[in-house]
Amino acid sequence: MKKIALILFISLVSTVPAYAQLGSLIRKAAQKTAEKAAEKAVDRATKEADKAIDRELDKVFTNTENETSAQTPAAESEVTYASLIKQAMQMPTAAQFVSYKGYEFNEQSFKMLASPVTSYMANIAVLTGRAAGLAYSKMDSAQVVGTAYDMASSYTGLSRDELEMLSKMSDEEQEVWLKTNYSQGRAEAAILNEATDAAKYLEPLQPTIDRWTAAGESAESFLSDADEQCRKIYGKYSDRLASAVSDKSRNEILLKYYAETAPIQREAALKAMQMRLDTQLPIAEELEKEMAKIRAQHKDFVSNLLNYPQLTVAGCMGDAGKVMEIKTY
Repeated sequence: MKKIALILFISLVSTVPAYAQLGSLIRKAAQKTAEKAAEKAVDRATKEADKAIDRELDKVFTNTENETSAQTPAAESEVTYASLIKQAMQMPTAAQFVSYKGYEFNEQSFKMLASPVTSYMANIAVLTGRAAGLAYSKMDSAQVVGTAYDMASSYTGLSRDELEMLSKMSDEEQEVWLKTNYSQGRAEAAILNEATDAAKYLEPLQPTIDRWTAAGESAESFLSDADEQCRKIYGKYSDRLASAVSDKSRNEILLKYYAETAPIQREAALKAMQMRLDTQLPIAEELEKEMAKIRAQHKDFVSNLLNYPQLTVAGCMGDAGKVMEIKTY
């Protein structure tokens, strides 16, 4: 249990905002919203987000003549974590990634905008947002507001009464109150207590969490193997890159190097994402069933933070981003 608490504490304390930003965080987190108005706003925002997402997906997945290897996926009646991963796996070809890098090096902005890679990376951001939205899709507005208060309390150590009081103050008044009544150590103590309490109810899940972690490491091993292959290829270009006399000549060499590594990186990313889809996500969904029970009993920030399907999707989106890297050693 101490191990779990330590990991949770490190992950949470690393996100504690700087003192200068604290007032803004509290003000935003503590802002009251009338329940009916919030429900209407959420409904409107959801509809607009869905329209925007559909437009992006149309751009990414519409077939063009030899322009992309991706086939338009069948429409799905329900958005799931699995469907988001499958959409992210509809990736541009290696040649398209190389062309995009060429446009970037040559500052050809219009060609970059027209590239399927630009649409793809924009869609990755959209899919990431949808994964985060799924985690809160079953919460009503009152629960969302309550979670915001829990989050602020966990970050700061301030009570809900204090947060509500601060939300009614001006920025200047908040600053004066915080300087007089608050210390960063209070936030760290709150997060440590939160992590310790969370460890108690997460301890029975640790074997399953370990399986989920191992599946993620297996996925990442594909990327590590690709990295080693790229390192060997880089050896052919390192001297030429070091002796390049201008940015233009260096970029030309880098592009040739990337033309060799992009197919390797793309294949590795797809293998990693497939591993997450086939192996890690089922474990994550198994964990989520247990986390749902925990959330029903523990209305705190950590239980809402630890959504393993969402974390799995985030890992997939990170895998996708690796293809864009030009690795130098």
